[in-house]
Amino acid sequence: MPWHKSGLTLALILISVLVSLAIGFGDNREVMRLLTFTDFTVRGQQIYHHTLSGMLSTGQWWRLITPAFMHFSELHLIFNLLWIWIVGSRIEQLHGRWVLLSLFLAAAALSNLAQFMVSGPMFGGMSGVVYAVLGYSWLWDRRGYRPGFGLPQGLMGFMLVWLVLGYLGVLQSVGMGAVANTAHLVGLLVGLLFVLPVRLLRR
Repeated sequence: MPWHKSGLTLALILISVLVSLAIGFGDNREVMRLLTFTDFTVRGQQIYHHTLSGMLSTGQWWRLITPAFMHFSELHLIFNLLWIWIVGSRIEQLHGRWVLLSLFLAAAALSNLAQFMVSGPMFGGMSGVVYAVLGYSWLWDRRGYRPGFGLPQGLMGFMLVWLVLGYLGVLQSVGMGAVANTAHLVGLLVGLLFVLPVRLLRR
């Protein structure tokens, strides 16, 4: 894929790398407090997070998106950004930058919100967006729409197995760390649902 036609994809990758380095892959709590879904304080072994309504009422809208850029290990970062490059760049080049941007914003905000409701603000990663771009490109190709993405047929099956393993706790038990399963599922649903409006607008 030509680099000069993947500006947004590259920007998402670069921001993710810089943010993950800035938070020290989770070690720099002071920087993390600026980027988590809501602010938090640590007292002893306990973490207390601010409320969603408090975050919105003070105009901290960026927090809906910024958790997507935070990654807590090099493996976590590389895994997600490879998928963003492989699939996100295809969406950007074949369907346009605005489609990818809209999909990113919707998937990041909704998957982050859902994960926050389940686990609080101590999460991060582009995984919800990864599932969104995979779901979008898979269903688009499945419906036979053009231009298609030409991704391997078994790719979606692999990601669904990965999703199930996360919910079963297998990934955490083998040292993959805590997995934001809710963000994965909601991101996938956002990607699938996104096909309809894009299809209607492209007619």
